[in-house]
Amino acid sequence: MRYPPLLIDFVFKYLFTTDRISLNSLLTYILYPDKSNSIEVLEILSTENSPTFQGAKNSFLDLKVRDKENTIFQIELQVAEQISYIKRSLYYALTLIHNQLNSGESYFKLSPVIQINILDFLIFPNQSILNWFLLKERTDPELVLTEDLQMIYIELPKFKKSSVEELDSGIDFWLYLLKYSQILTMEDTMKLKNKLPDLQNAFGALELYATDPEKQRQLEERLHSDENFAYEMAAKYELGIEEGIERGIEKGIEKGIEKGKLENKLETARKMREEGDSLDKILRITGLSEDKLRGSGVL
Repeated sequence: MRYPPLLIDFVFKYLFTTDRISLNSLLTYILYPDKSNSIEVLEILSTENSPTFQGAKNSFLDLKVRDKENTIFQIELQVAEQISYIKRSLYYALTLIHNQLNSGESYFKLSPVIQINILDFLIFPNQSILNWFLLKERTDPELVLTEDLQMIYIELPKFKKSSVEELDSGIDFWLYLLKYSQILTMEDTMKLKNKLPDLQNAFGALELYATDPEKQRQLEERLHSDENFAYEMAAKYELGIEEGIERGIEKGIEKGIEKGKLENKLETARKMREEGDSLDKILRITGLSEDKLRGSGVL
């Protein structure tokens, strides 16, 4: 059986909203790789990040949950590179804090927020796969202002392990599954299940997804879109994920460049729209058509 690619947002959401064991396991191994503690999710929350004042920017999150300690977790999956992603993630995280209290409520009621960003592109120059940020004193990093806001960034391109035998931690297994779910062999699947029992449920949920005709139709449409071109090519060539992606990029390099230029123009259009620029100006500056802007959700 070929499992669906977990780096597609609706597949990602499906797995982690239908299987609490997988969700608890992923969060636990990200936050407590030594298993010194564990996360138990009690509630999956609405993913709409509604603004609190008229005219403010609305947003929709990939996954938002609350655990038994009343901590709010936001898990965001982002495949397409965005040059303003850090600012976007900061906006999301701060909105999660700002939206918690109603008029007259005590600040003591604020729940801690931990944001986890899983990215298929690079944003930091170091070699760490996982970078974890807290609010700290500038000259004394040991002095932490608060742990009620934490922002974690996981950069999948830095994860270089390409075989099950190389995996040696819980987070390794989850990152491996996230990157390579669509090209796993039956032998790989059995090894993963044996080494990390938490994955038993994950594979069960993915098997159900793979046999649902409507979900397969939705998946096929996405796999043939430009947004997931690299992953489609990686699955097509069964030479291993790294070689597959490289070959896919080589064959689609011109298409990829065009897509990158389009994404940059769309991002410019979104910013201009948010700043109140006129439609005529947006069309003139970006060179895009009104139909393209509407089809991409900018208008």
